[in-house]
Amino acid sequence: MSSRRTLILIGAIVIGALAAFLTLNYVRGVESDNAAKNQLVDVLIANGPIPTGTSADEAVATKTIIPAKRRRADLPANVITRSAEVSGQVSALELSGGEVLTTAMFVSPEERTGSNASVLDKGNVAMTVQVDTASGVADLIRVGDSVNIMARASILTAAAGAEGEAGAEAAEGLGTVDGSAWTTASPYVTVLQKVKVVAINNIIDAPKAAAAAEGAEGGDAPAPAQTANGLITVQLPPDQAQLLASVQSAGLYMTLNRPDYEPVPIPFITEFPTFSGQLGTTPYPTASKEAAGQ
Repeated sequence: MSSRRTLILIGAIVIGALAAFLTLNYVRGVESDNAAKNQLVDVLIANGPIPTGTSADEAVATKTIIPAKRRRADLPANVITRSAEVSGQVSALELSGGEVLTTAMFVSPEERTGSNASVLDKGNVAMTVQVDTASGVADLIRVGDSVNIMARASILTAAAGAEGEAGAEAAEGLGTVDGSAWTTASPYVTVLQKVKVVAINNIIDAPKAAAAAEGAEGGDAPAPAQTANGLITVQLPPDQAQLLASVQSAGLYMTLNRPDYEPVPIPFITEFPTFSGQLGTTPYPTASKEAAGQ
């Protein structure tokens, strides 16, 4: 009997210890869950009324949107925790104030209005010009590139220029500095520099390389040409757009700039200088100087 009682006592102790262990784990789990729910999380809230279409960046700058802390248990889904998450977006609905902001409350300007005008920088208008393949840099221009635009010029004859005759005929081509008896037609003048391209044909977004064909080796296929129709839309201040429209029939020619290109004076020449090819040098100043120093 004594051994049986001992076994029963030991069993009771083990069961009691197990029950205590399980109870302790349960309590700790509840406490941990409560702690997680009560944890304060950084969020953004509406500090006042925010009308539909309000810029998130402006609302942050004017402190209509401010940072705050809220219990995790009280937060909706997709809460916004940093202003960078909505930078460049606008409010999709009217907010009365006090709301915890979520990603569903903000959209891009294009999503809200369906307008393409938001791609333009402030103070600019969009204008489309048409060029052929050669004048458009062989379809190499892409949305976001900057280009220089040249227009074909006509030189008034010396006699007509002196007399100021209206409608005087234009001289064909340019003469040479040394008075040689030859000329070449179609002088060009640089009309605009570092002009931003905002669309090609009716495509606003820069194209991404097409997915590789199924079973083909390699990752990317070449991106399709954007200038098949030669329609290039640029952004310009209104007065410069008017100027470009005035010379659009003069045979426009574009040059593609490097990303770090900065405008420099490009004077219009009325007489050809001696060509670098005649002098036996390259057209690149740095290379010519280095060659001369050797």
